[in-house]
Amino acid sequence: MGFLDDVQASLNRGVAGANRGVESMKLKSQLNDANKRRSQLAAQLGASLYEATKDDESFRAGREQLYDGIAQIDQERSNIQAQLDEIERQAAESAQAAAQIECPFCHSRMSATDLFCAGCGKPMAEVQAALASAAPAPAPAPAPVEGPMCPGCGAPVNEGDAFCMSCGAKL
Repeated sequence: MGFLDDVQASLNRGVAGANRGVESMKLKSQLNDANKRRSQLAAQLGASLYEATKDDESFRAGREQLYDGIAQIDQERSNIQAQLDEIERQAAESAQAAAQIECPFCHSRMSATDLFCAGCGKPMAEVQAALASAAPAPAPAPAPVEGPMCPGCGAPVNEGDAFCMSCGAKL
């Protein structure tokens, strides 16, 4: 029995060690999560304190480099955002200029930003009005289906079907 007791004791120690390892990993993960949340809150606090104290010379004293650095980064962010806005504006203009329409009077291709048709000279307002009035009419409602219908759901069924393919009802 001594040998089996030794094996059992070794097994128990191994299981206990594995449990400690799992618990340790779980606690380290929780600690990491708590540190991330603390860092986020500290950053929010710092940002709010910066906004509240940036114009107060008594708070800036001794911290001028930090305040000036943040102000410089804010200016840099503003410049980058202005550049992004300009790129987006140019992309929108380019997309609008690339849009081609066909003149309903002479069938010439023209840009959506043109003021007049190059083929017939009609003003864009007249071209757009003609295009709007020539818009296709809505499609007519489908004709009613002739033939047997499912008594359960009303879907059309084929002669000889034992079950409805839409709802599964026995026919």
